[in-house]
Amino acid sequence: MSLSVGIVGLPNSGKSTLFNTLLKRQIANVASYPFTTIEPNVGVVEVPDERLKKLAELIKPNPSTSLRTAEPKVVPATVTFIDIAGLVKNAHQGEGLGNQFLAKIREVDALVHIIRGFEDESIPHFYGSIDVKRDKEIVDLELEMAEIKKPTLYVVNGGKENQEGWLRINAQSGEGVDNLIKKAYELLGLITFYTIKGGQEITAWALRAGETALRASFLVHSDFAQGFIKAEVIKFDEFVNIGDWHQAKNLGKVRLEGRDYVVQDGDVIEFKFNV
Repeated sequence: MSLSVGIVGLPNSGKSTLFNTLLKRQIANVASYPFTTIEPNVGVVEVPDERLKKLAELIKPNPSTSLRTAEPKVVPATVTFIDIAGLVKNAHQGEGLGNQFLAKIREVDALVHIIRGFEDESIPHFYGSIDVKRDKEIVDLELEMAEIKKPTLYVVNGGKENQEGWLRINAQSGEGVDNLIKKAYELLGLITFYTIKGGQEITAWALRAGETALRASFLVHSDFAQGFIKAEVIKFDEFVNIGDWHQAKNLGKVRLEGRDYVVQDGDVIEFKFNV
């Protein structure tokens, strides 16, 4: 997917630390993903997904019953994070790196706003003290003044103060970062569907909520969309409970859906096409 999340915050809030922590979770072969450009401030990060792990376990070869011994290839869905230059008060008037900040922020689809909650004498707070509400309001005001409106996930980095609806992480240790990735994925309005190729490759695909089987088929391969015939669909839970695609079909649990079917989160889909 070409959607991306920008990381914003005041100087010394832990923004770069968070980005570096996210980079440790970056997928190895970024270039194989569509629409991806490799830049120093861009991280393509694997979405933690327990369902994908279960599917992989389901089709793992059993040496006693199968000639195939290779582990299945597992391809996760991803979120693209962009580390945006820090801002200060009056950034909308060009203060600090304000112009760079505003140019980059207009390119993203959603925001992770990291707010400093930690005390550290070796890292001075830009405004002299820890005050999460004040810091939030400074950034919010700059966005408002620049007429930038995006969905935002508020994240407190360290400290003990809890704010309702805000996420808490420790950017240094990585605590809470997996949850942040999942929340950012949801913030983009994305759901996940799965395909299983030849019993040897399982892929999690990111799709905008509300999009159709035709659009989903295009993500997998443009030929699928061009020659779309139907989609064979089963819910993740039903598939895992049965444990086998052919058995699921025999039990009538695999549905036939047309191109206008609205894909649901967790659908396992096999596309039928003709070109």
